[in-house]
Amino acid sequence: MMNIQTLSSLVCLASLMACQSGTERHEQADNDRNESQEQKYCFLRTEGMQQQDTSFIQLMVRNETVSGIYNVIPHEKDARRGTVLGKLTDDVFDLVWTFSQEGMQDTLRVVFKQQDGKLLQKQLTVDTLTGRQVTVDSSRFSETYEPVDCAPTSEGDDVDSP
Repeated sequence: MMNIQTLSSLVCLASLMACQSGTERHEQADNDRNESQEQKYCFLRTEGMQQQDTSFIQLMVRNETVSGIYNVIPHEKDARRGTVLGKLTDDVFDLVWTFSQEGMQDTLRVVFKQQDGKLLQKQLTVDTLTGRQVTVDSSRFSETYEPVDCAPTSEGDDVDSP
């Protein structure tokens, strides 16, 4: 039969282990919550003689999954407005852009890199066989987007600019 001192030691040890286990579970839950928080980034690019052509992108990042809005609006030309979905790996956003232009829906792979607070895009090239724009992996990150405040938007909003 166990004596009282041994029994007391076992109860204390069990209590200590239970406290440690609870603390670890609490810390893990906090880490999971922090990792699953959504981060929002918005960037704007203007070009043209009077900076009249605009491109706006809003990226929402949760872990490695990225979604958002991407609109390219050239002055007095047909705009491309749509959504992006893809992955973030080592500050590189590899996305599929689903957009509408002239009443037609299309998709295009776009690749961005976050660097020094700015967003850089790989330049699009035209595939001579298909006549479609494509992102080539060997392309440089040459188009720069400046960070802007993210305007509060809700689903269904028509986002022309920030």
